[in-house]
Amino acid sequence: MKKILINPPPSNKRCECCNKESKDLKPFGKAGDPLVGDFDGASLIKTYRSMALELTGSNLKKYKKKCTEEQFSFYEQLCSTIEASWECRECIVLIGEEYFKKKGEIK
Repeated sequence: MKKILINPPPSNKRCECCNKESKDLKPFGKAGDPLVGDFDGASLIKTYRSMALELTGSNLKKYKKKCTEEQFSFYEQLCSTIEASWECRECIVLIGEEYFKKKGEIK
């Protein structure tokens, strides 16, 4: 009987945050290492994230000043759109600005 993989990891087998190859990653351990659930031996785990960092406070004001209404509307849509991401044990625990910095989308 053939095995059918539903939602297999990306064909390049790289973390979609830090871009490290699967062979260079430390695999996940049993439950609690670092996630709830047993992912023992997996090098990449599928998770879901917002496509953009939600802006707040002074960052929101700065962005609104330097872009058009249409650009701002598009950015807001990205903030509320979720996408799948295959990530390593180091990246999957990152949140907010830490995640987008490591991914290289903000400096």
